[in-house]
Amino acid sequence: MSEAQNNQGPRNRGMKIQIWIMLIMVGGVMLAGTLMQPQTEEQRLQLMEMLGTTNQGHLVKPAVDARTVFPTIPDKAQKWKIVIAGGEGCDAGCNKVILDTRSVHILMGKLVRRAERVYLADPAQLQQQQYDDLRLAHPHLTIQTTGLSEFKELLKNTSADWDMADTRYFVVTPDAEVILYFTQDDDVMGLLEDMKHLLKYSPDR
Repeated sequence: MSEAQNNQGPRNRGMKIQIWIMLIMVGGVMLAGTLMQPQTEEQRLQLMEMLGTTNQGHLVKPAVDARTVFPTIPDKAQKWKIVIAGGEGCDAGCNKVILDTRSVHILMGKLVRRAERVYLADPAQLQQQQYDDLRLAHPHLTIQTTGLSEFKELLKNTSADWDMADTRYFVVTPDAEVILYFTQDDDVMGLLEDMKHLLKYSPDR
C-alpha cells in the first residue's frame, strides 16, 4: 500500500466524523425548534417578548378566553377580531377609534378577509339614532349589543382591566382568546403591524 493511500484513510475518517458532527448539530437545532414551538398565541407572543421582539400593543396577561362573548358559529370560518369597547355611548373618542381601526382594516390588504371589526356597544347608552348612523357609516363593522359587561368582567385581574370610561381596542384570536389591547394614546399603526405579523405566522382558517 502506498504512502498516499495510508494518508487517505485517516483523512476519510476525519471527514466522516465532521459530517456526523454537522448532522448531529442540525438535528439538535431542529429538535430544539420543535420543543420551543409555542402552542398558543399567548405563548408565541411571550416567546417573541423573551427574544427581544416586542409587540406594538400591550399583552393581556394572562390571556382571556372570551368564547362566552364571541361564541363560535357553526359552518362559519372563524376570523381574527379587532374589538372596540368602552367610552360613554359612542362619544368622540369611540368614533375616532372606529375610524382609525377601519383604516387599519383597509391597509391590511389581502389579509383583510381574515379579520373583522366588532364594536361591543352598551345598549343602555347607545341610542337608536347613533346605532343607525354607525350602521350607515360603517357597513362592515359588526355592532354587538350583548356581552359588554361580561367582557369587562373577564378582563378583571388581568393587565387589561380598566373602568371603561375611555375607548380601547383589542386583538382577539379566531379561538376567542384576547391577547393584546391598545389605548387611545397608542399609535393605531402599531395595530396594523401586529395584525400583519400575527396573521402571517398563523394558519388560515
